[in-house]
Amino acid sequence: MESKLAVIEAKWFRGQNISMRGVFDFLTDIHFKNAHSYHYEMFNDAHAFKELFSRMSLLNGIHDIYVAAHGDMNGIYGSNRELISKTIVKNIIESSNDARGRLDSIYFGCCLFGNELSMKKLLCAGSTIKWIAGYDKSVGFIDSSSLDLMFWNHYWNNKKENKSNTTLQHIQKTFADLKNDTGGLMERLGFKVYVWDRSLQILD
Repeated sequence: MESKLAVIEAKWFRGQNISMRGVFDFLTDIHFKNAHSYHYEMFNDAHAFKELFSRMSLLNGIHDIYVAAHGDMNGIYGSNRELISKTIVKNIIESSNDARGRLDSIYFGCCLFGNELSMKKLLCAGSTIKWIAGYDKSVGFIDSSSLDLMFWNHYWNNKKENKSNTTLQHIQKTFADLKNDTGGLMERLGFKVYVWDRSLQILD
């Protein structure tokens, strides 16, 4: 089993090498016996984000994309600190994830960008995307990273234990397990998962 995950990250702080890479090295080493079993790249601006997202969405081995960056209600930020608006993100998803697209999900590890308005706009743009996750509140790096770690741990455990489940069944089980373990933290951070099953639904 492979992770089928791509992590696309922007630099968090000038002069510091803080990164989510260590979290995913740790997780994939445990789950897949290989800290290099996921794809990792960084983006500086909208052009780089588009190139990376487009390329990742067409790879056979990538079904999930985790975006790690600063964010707000209107978009996400590249390493150069310029806003990549939700309209630009929507257009990138729409143009990248056409009939050839293999993506099941996008997870935004970004402050505030996981609000319902943004997520609805993005989920409706992807022809094959089944779910999108994110935070609709401003979150601390340690708290959100801890929740992200728990999420992917549950997600991959469920993939191993319930191989016959559909993508939607996997995310529903993962969300339920995560809520059972970390419901208070999820509520405090405003963590939401939006799924598409004939119509938009918010898991709760």
